Amino acid sequence: MTATLKKQHIVITGATSGIGYQLAKDYLQEGHHVYAVGRDDKVLSELESLGAETIELDLMDRDKVIAAFDKISEIDLAICGAGMCEYLDMPNFDSSVFMKVLSVNMGTLSHAIEGVLPKLIASKGRLVGIGSASAYVPFARAEAYGSSKAAIHYLMKTLQISLAPHGVAVSLVVPGFVETPMTKKNDFPMPFLQTPQQASQAIRDGIASGHEVIEFPKKLTLPLKVLGTLPDLVWQQVSEKINKK
Repeated sequence: MTATLKKQHIVITGATSGIGYQLAKDYLQEGHHVYAVGRDDKVLSELESLGAETIELDLMDRDKVIAAFDKISEIDLAICGAGMCEYLDMPNFDSSVFMKVLSVNMGTLSHAIEGVLPKLIASKGRLVGIGSASAYVPFARAEAYGSSKAAIHYLMKTLQISLAPHGVAVSLVVPGFVETPMTKKNDFPMPFLQTPQQASQAIRDGIASGHEVIEFPKKLTLPLKVLGTLPDLVWQQVSEKINKK
């Protein structure tokens, strides 16, 4: 069970689906003040009935994001979990799909960071970004999604350095496959598939322990990290076998 030291004011983006939704419910159950940010009215209403303060918001609209977060008086923890995934099928490189995935995954994150950062500096709080184990090695069809997650990895690790003097801790979450509406569209094997409950527990435990990188499940993330250090030919062959299946 995740240790709870004090009641925290927690902002969660992407709170109406997948990991963000589970995190919102679990943090509410622990007694924290949760600001659930999303666009699904029905789910927001459900979270509100559980005690959340809900914010219906398009995170791609920078001005609205800044204005909405400016109204929040205190933030101790911000978990930026909004995002999307679409795959590319070669040899048709659809630049519109590529740019949409990058724009959404980086845009929602960067706007959220700008909005919450002043409050996190004031509280000496923690910023959390959601990456992906897909960023460790290149996989065919994941050109857009993997590129966006690799960018998120770089951003969060850089912020760990640049925000440290301001008292803000930064965590990068690196999940494997998690059973969410997004992954249900996958038509390929997803080894060591995690439930949203397992993902939420791993993330909350990692945050409570102050980990800068929260990876799970280790039996998937560790081999991928090792694979990423091997010669290009090796991981290219592995990726080809996975996609053929």
